[in-house]
Amino acid sequence: MRIHYCILICLIACLSTIAHAAGFHTFKDTQGREMEAKITRVSGEDVHIERRDGLNTKVKRSIFSQEDQTYIAEWAHNALLESGIFEVRFSQKTDSRRESESGGIEREDHKVHYDIIINNKAYEDFSDLKVEYLMLKFEDALSAQKRSQGTIERIKGSTELKHIEARKEGKVSTEHFQILETKLAPGYIWANGGKKTSRDDIRGIWVKVYIGDTLVHEISKPENMMRKERWNR
Repeated sequence: MRIHYCILICLIACLSTIAHAAGFHTFKDTQGREMEAKITRVSGEDVHIERRDGLNTKVKRSIFSQEDQTYIAEWAHNALLESGIFEVRFSQKTDSRRESESGGIEREDHKVHYDIIINNKAYEDFSDLKVEYLMLKFEDALSAQKRSQGTIERIKGSTELKHIEARKEGKVSTEHFQILETKLAPGYIWANGGKKTSRDDIRGIWVKVYIGDTLVHEISKPENMMRKERWNR
């Protein structure tokens, strides 16, 4: 029992050491001197680091080798992407309407889409954003006894935003889809006593924003859609 306990303690200590070391990097300055430290913050030309001995200090980016300056730039870029620099909102747009009537049923078709507006709050431009979306469209059933008797269609797609400037907004659009509204003409009823009107609508929209392979923002409306719905089925 004691042997197992000692093994467990050693394992925990090893894992702790590995996790702690994961953030550290061996830096080399322009004169070839080495130092083991991890970056805690980058602000312009200032690099805040924590050395292996626990000392926190601030140094200039220019003291490091060119390779380490590239490492610092990548660290700062990734930290920026993880800091919540994007805001996303949605706006439904109607593209066209068409009315018709046949068999006592009055129809109105809407061609609609969503604009997805991305606000870049950073002081840095970004390129090659990929936007993926999932929409849940409720298709109301004709002559249904209850509105819940309709079906849900999953509309999934993706689009790209080539460039978004610092402190500016960019916009992409979903595919166009149809929303149908119907009502019975005066004097008509359904034989089964079903409701006289039907209307499709969008029950939810879920958006993911990527830069490269990095997911930088994810949002849904309603908010609980990401918890209740699966992205892939």
